[in-house]
Amino acid sequence: MTYFYDRLEEIKKHGSIDFLKIRFGLGEIILKLVDTSDETVSLLYNLRKKYRKMFATDFEMTEDKTRNWIKNLILGNTGRILFMIYFDNKKIGCIGNGGYDEKNNSSRLDNMMKDPLCNLSGAMTIVEKVYLKWMFDDLKLSKITGFLFSDNSRMINIHKKCGWITVDVVPIKKIFTEEETRWEEITTKPNNENVERYFNKIELTRENIMKNFDDIKYRLLV
Repeated sequence: MTYFYDRLEEIKKHGSIDFLKIRFGLGEIILKLVDTSDETVSLLYNLRKKYRKMFATDFEMTEDKTRNWIKNLILGNTGRILFMIYFDNKKIGCIGNGGYDEKNNSSRLDNMMKDPLCNLSGAMTIVEKVYLKWMFDDLKLSKITGFLFSDNSRMINIHKKCGWITVDVVPIKKIFTEEETRWEEITTKPNNENVERYFNKIELTRENIMKNFDDIKYRLLV
């Protein structure tokens, strides 16, 4: 086991308590480990439905499936973690990471979503910057990776503010199975007329996040 896995296990042992506090205006944004409460399950279920076109997989969603996903694929997975984002004691979104690559000492940012009813302008940019810096500082990573649809302009703009660099743009195709539909990279040379969408593969180094890190006040509590 590497330090990355050990640190995630340590964080999960503390449960859903205040983990990171970020100064935001006159208030604070707080990150806590995801829980399986009805409130959390309902929020994540509705966010997943709201943004389903921006995920690489799509399937029939239910709140029971969402709860099982939290239990088994997040809390029960040694290589993944997810935090709920709170403002004024209200859950407004989530952010997480996983997919550790030991060869490159890297992890992938994922599941970054905000409740569309939350009107805190700029909140997710600040949360992402702090979360990415935490990944470098606390998880001792050399690089952070990610991918998103090339037509997801809103998230691309947020990522650019944090220093991400697009390292590749790849054509993708939709695969249909009985359980789900998913987007996969086209490995053979495609006919561009038949390409429906593209993935942006993105990377971030410590140097680039620090170039874009403003004087944001935050505290790590665990």
